[in-house]
Amino acid sequence: MTKNKKYKGVFRDKKGRIYCQTEFKASATGKRQRFKRYRDQWGNSFKTEKQAYDELCRARIEFYDKFDYTDYNLTFEQYIVDIFIPYYKQTVQESTYRTAITHFDSFIKEFGKKRLREITPRDCERFRLKLVENYAPNYAKCVWIRFKQCLGYAERMEYIKTFPCKSLDNPKGARPDTKFWTFDEFKKVLTTFDLTDYEDLLRYTTVWLYYMTGVRVSEGFALLWSDYDRENKRIFVHATLEAKKGGIYHRKEQTKTEAGMRYVDLDDETVKVLNRWRELQVANSDSDYILSRFGEPMVKSTLSRMLKRHAEKAGIPVITGKGLRHSHDSFMINVLKKDVLLVSQRSGRIDKATTLNMYSHYYAHQSSIGSEITDLLNKEGLKSDTPLDTPTFN
Repeated sequence: MTKNKKYKGVFRDKKGRIYCQTEFKASATGKRQRFKRYRDQWGNSFKTEKQAYDELCRARIEFYDKFDYTDYNLTFEQYIVDIFIPYYKQTVQESTYRTAITHFDSFIKEFGKKRLREITPRDCERFRLKLVENYAPNYAKCVWIRFKQCLGYAERMEYIKTFPCKSLDNPKGARPDTKFWTFDEFKKVLTTFDLTDYEDLLRYTTVWLYYMTGVRVSEGFALLWSDYDRENKRIFVHATLEAKKGGIYHRKEQTKTEAGMRYVDLDDETVKVLNRWRELQVANSDSDYILSRFGEPMVKSTLSRMLKRHAEKAGIPVITGKGLRHSHDSFMINVLKKDVLLVSQRSGRIDKATTLNMYSHYYAHQSSIGSEITDLLNKEGLKSDTPLDTPTFN
């Protein structure tokens, strides 16, 4: 028997046949029932592990419906582990699921032994206040919304009759204060690199590429030389680099949003920076990563240390990789005077409203509407003390 790591409860026997297996426990009687299947409900053998896992999820729901958990003693922990997590895992990306596991553990710690149907609005409010007291506003809000998602699914599937969080407010989040570099600060940090040093040339190329393109950190790490179109002066952003346990990284053909799949135009200097790096990079075939030393991709911790070291050398604010993306947007808005739609499209955001909400304070600072109205009135000869021809009335 070989166990499938991705799909819990799915195995292959010695002959290579795929099957699913688990045990169900009826909360009303406490009796366990073994479940094992080589075929789906229509009698078809499983061709993939995914098909076996889907059949296991279907059988699980059928079992719980049969024993009507709503009327018995289903605990919150049983619901999370046996019902919600299998559903949730099928609806989100693997990286999102791994992040959520910590939150699910905290929910179980708080409500685990309590019967699902006995969780009250007061219980939920106490948990909400605890989150607000112990965590940063944005993190508390994130955890609370995920908790509400758990109970919302329970209501939709009729494991509970009412949604206990319905009348409760979400914790108030705060706009993240992401530091960024102005164009002058960017020019200062460039002077801290030694371009005759191989390692420093990589760092210089990294900072330059992020600042001049605005790609997300994971998008930049995933760029291959085959994504660089030297002739048309652009890069094709279509993948992200996902960190897994044990220092393992996976490149997936997917961006954060659909709008993230995009071409980003490059200026002539950025093209020169990339061409110089490709000539000197040790491993630089089309299938190799652009931001790497010997074929292995750069990682977030390396980028963070590099940004801190060179910011301190230049005497400018220390920023994160995300701060480089904000720096590019600031450069587009404040230096190049580009409108919100263009910035939104270049940055790979879903709509311009997201960009406008994030950078509205930038646009407010550069407003010149008053002077534009003044120029127009002067051009038309309209002054406050100059009466215009007015109609006469008989």
